[in-house]
Amino acid sequence: MIKLFCDMGADIPKNLIEKYDITVFTMAISDGDNEYILGENIDRLKVFKEMKEGVVFNTSQVTYKDYYDKFKEEVSKGNEVLYISLSSGITGTYNTAIMAKNAVLEEMDARIELIDSFNAVFGYGSMVIKSAKMIRENKSLDEILKLLNFLKKHIRYAFTVEDLKYLYRGGRLSKTKYFLGNLLNVCPILDVSKEDGTLRVVDRIRGKKNLNKKLFENVKSHIADIDVLKKQTLFVFHGDCENKALELKEFLQNELDVDDIEIYTVEAVIGCHTGPDIFAVCYLDELYGKYDKFEV
Repeated sequence: MIKLFCDMGADIPKNLIEKYDITVFTMAISDGDNEYILGENIDRLKVFKEMKEGVVFNTSQVTYKDYYDKFKEEVSKGNEVLYISLSSGITGTYNTAIMAKNAVLEEMDARIELIDSFNAVFGYGSMVIKSAKMIRENKSLDEILKLLNFLKKHIRYAFTVEDLKYLYRGGRLSKTKYFLGNLLNVCPILDVSKEDGTLRVVDRIRGKKNLNKKLFENVKSHIADIDVLKKQTLFVFHGDCENKALELKEFLQNELDVDDIEIYTVEAVIGCHTGPDIFAVCYLDELYGKYDKFEV
């Protein structure tokens, strides 16, 4: 049996976690005085509300002990372990997982596979769900790894935020860029680097009127044929700005003449760094085949 793990940066809805028996490693968030677990003693909307009021939240990494204990528990049962992590360019948890894996393997023979997703939010989460579906289909771990290594190279994002202060507070934007951006009324277009998994600014736009168009232009710049976008499920994400996500979805539907676009929320583990006004499109820049369409 293959036991599947991920962490809270995948933003997988609770019903899917339960449906596919996925173990999710906890990543606590803190306001400096109190520590919270999303979904237990705080929810995303309260986090975003307090952020708007000036509260600064930070996230903690998954602990070595959590990894070690869970990995050892599963291999002791004779299971193979697959852990898909939040991008190592965003958090250091992947490296901690490697140390825990090595410690377990020093004690017993086992197969523990770790995949650095180079992704975040439900783009990362979709990798986990697709893996879970393959496990249900009795696919081998090698077959699943083949898909995952493809996805980590070809899942792309184009996203923006309308308030730069959260990226600045989270260390994703320099002080100079923050002040210049506000002064010039600039909205950044960002993605997740395929080289190191970090968030990066790839373009800028003055004002907010043409953000959907600019996001779509960025998407098109990474694909060879527009039909690639029509043959897959596209994802639109938002923090606490559903109206923006709906507008982006409608824009993409009109431009591509497709309906296969799913909307998911950015939860607080990532959202406390990006802010509540993040909205994004996530897509494959190249097709794999059977798993390009997303079904739960």
